[in-house]
Amino acid sequence: MSLPDDAPDLLTIADVAGRTGLEESLLRFYESEYSDRLPAKVLHGDTLFFTAEAPAAFREVHRVHAAAPGGRPAIPRYGRVIAVTSGKGGVGKSNLALNLGIALQRLGKMCVVVDGDLGLANIHLLAGLASGPGVLELLERGRPVAEIVAPGPEGIGIISGGSGILALADSDPGQRLRLVRALAEVERAAEVVLVDTGAGMGRGVRDLLRAADELLFVLTPDLTSLADAYGLLKGLLQESPAIRHRPVYSVVNMADTLQQAAGVALRFDECARRFLDRGVENIGYVLRDATVGAATARRTPYTVFRPEARVSKHTHNLAVALLRQELPELAISSAFGRYLKMLQGSTP
Repeated sequence: MSLPDDAPDLLTIADVAGRTGLEESLLRFYESEYSDRLPAKVLHGDTLFFTAEAPAAFREVHRVHAAAPGGRPAIPRYGRVIAVTSGKGGVGKSNLALNLGIALQRLGKMCVVVDGDLGLANIHLLAGLASGPGVLELLERGRPVAEIVAPGPEGIGIISGGSGILALADSDPGQRLRLVRALAEVERAAEVVLVDTGAGMGRGVRDLLRAADELLFVLTPDLTSLADAYGLLKGLLQESPAIRHRPVYSVVNMADTLQQAAGVALRFDECARRFLDRGVENIGYVLRDATVGAATARRTPYTVFRPEARVSKHTHNLAVALLRQELPELAISSAFGRYLKMLQGSTP
């Protein structure tokens, strides 16, 4: 993120990190735990910036934190929040998110899948679950988060979405605060939170993408898939430059051959590098497999329906690749805490 020309006294988090010598993840932790000791941030455009007094305040907080009685207080640990997105529908994103969650769970990571579709929620259907309380019940009826996390296949947790996520865009500040706090509870309990954001570039989708620790773009060989994913990434970078510093991955779904999958991933990365100055790392592919349709017809995740199928093995490989990309510093920064700050700093 670059400093605006007309705001020379404002600092980005990278500026503060450079002046204090502290890691950005540690600065975010101090923001959440010592907000009363830090100067208020300034909203410039759509972004919150630090003031010139911030570096000295952070250094003082760092001194206090290090000298706390009994040693440093324990730093809370948060799960990885990975937003699974696409830019368009029909790419198999929801099915992939669900089965990727199952694969991660099998690899020993406690995983929760959040259905963030804007009105066409189907994660619970793909998982073979009956319709139950979801985000809407949390927003309108104050249901505790423990009651809206449904037990899913292989031990994963599932939070249904539908109109509850859609209502987020028009909800009042109290509802937004309640939702973010509930999701933060999930973030503290789970090791990986997969958010199926739904298709398109609506406000709710963009907000969840801006909040996530990592973005995973699901592509297909269809040309419109590549174009829409590129358009979404471009819009996100323009709206929230901070995303430039977060991990962004791609996975190619429904490819017929490895060569085709590699070509799609390469074109997406080349376009992003050439026109957006931002690379996108490919973490794998899932070749087309009739197992997916057969499993969906039976309302059973394909990794459960046929664990030995090609599509199941490819999804397992994706989970392994994601675990290799794990960044320990993300564990001390709350993605939904960033979301909360974003909501508090946005204009009505």
